[in-house]
Amino acid sequence: MFASSPSLFPAEGVAERLTATGPAVYGSRQSAQRARIVPAPETLHPALWRAGSLARANGRVLATGYDALNTELPSGGWPLGGLTELLCPQPGIGECRLLRPALSTLCTGAGPNGGRIALVGPPHLPNAVRLVGWDFSPEQIVWVRADKPADLLWAAEQVVRSQAFGGVLIWLNQARPGALRRLQVLAQAGESAIWVFRPTQALRESSPAVLRLGLVPAGGDALSILFHKRRGPLRDTPLLLPLADPLQAGRASVRSLPIQPAEPFTMDPATASLLAALSSSSAFDALSDASDHAVLDRGASAPAAAGRASTPVV
Repeated sequence: MFASSPSLFPAEGVAERLTATGPAVYGSRQSAQRARIVPAPETLHPALWRAGSLARANGRVLATGYDALNTELPSGGWPLGGLTELLCPQPGIGECRLLRPALSTLCTGAGPNGGRIALVGPPHLPNAVRLVGWDFSPEQIVWVRADKPADLLWAAEQVVRSQAFGGVLIWLNQARPGALRRLQVLAQAGESAIWVFRPTQALRESSPAVLRLGLVPAGGDALSILFHKRRGPLRDTPLLLPLADPLQAGRASVRSLPIQPAEPFTMDPATASLLAALSSSSAFDALSDASDHAVLDRGASAPAAAGRASTPVV
C-alpha cells in the first residue's frame, strides 16, 4: 500500500531529469539561482548590513577630513541623523581639533540651517579668536550654558529638535541611557551631525549611539582612536591619527578683514561758525584762563574755606 503512494516517490519525469543532470550540477544551479534572488541587506533597510563589511548609510554622512579615519567609518564619514559618542579621559585632548574639518565644512556649506554650530555645555568658554582662526564666524556659533544636568539635557533636546543647526556638540558628564535614547530618536528626524562627549567611565554603560569611539592622547599631536561600536566588523587595534598643528593651521586659515572705504567728513554751517568763534584769540584766551583757574590750579589760588585746611589737593 505504501509503495503505490505518490507522495513517497518522485514522478518519473523528475527522476529522469535528476539522473541525467546529476546531483552536483543541479545543486550548483539551484545555489546560483538563490544567490541571484537574495538582495543586498542595505537595499532592504538602511539599518541592515553584513557583519564582515562596513554599513552604507546611503550618503547620510559627513566627511571627517582624515582619509585614514574615513576608511574605518561606515559610509566613510561622521553619521548624519544619529548620535556619535566620543569618550574622552578629560577635556582638551584634541577632540575639537578632530572635528575641525567637519565643522568647517558645515560652516561654509549652504543649507536651511545657515551653517550654524551649537555648543551645549562646553567645559570652557569658547575662544572667539581661535574660532576666527579656524575660519568660523562667531555669528555662526551658539553657546548654551546650564548649571544643572537636568537643564543641560533639556537644552540639548531642544537644540536637536529644532533642526536649526548643522552640527551640535554636547558635553554630558552625567546622562542615563534613557536620555541618550531620546536624543537618538530626535536626531533620526533630522540631518544634523551630533557629537556627544562623555567621560571614559561611561563605557561601562549601554549607549544607543550609532557610532562610539574612545579618544586617548598619543603624544606628538596625535590621537589614539578606539572603535567601541560601529556598524561593521570589530577592530581590536586602535587607530593612531595625527592631528594638524594648531598654530600652523590657525595661521594658514586667518582671513584678512575687508577695508571699508573712507567717507569724506562734512560739517554743517552752524557747527562751522561755532568752531570759528571759539578759535578766535580773545575767546580762546578767556576760556583758557577760566579753565586754568577752575580746574588745573584751583587748590592753590582759591581762598581756603572756614574750618577747612588750605593745603592743595594733589
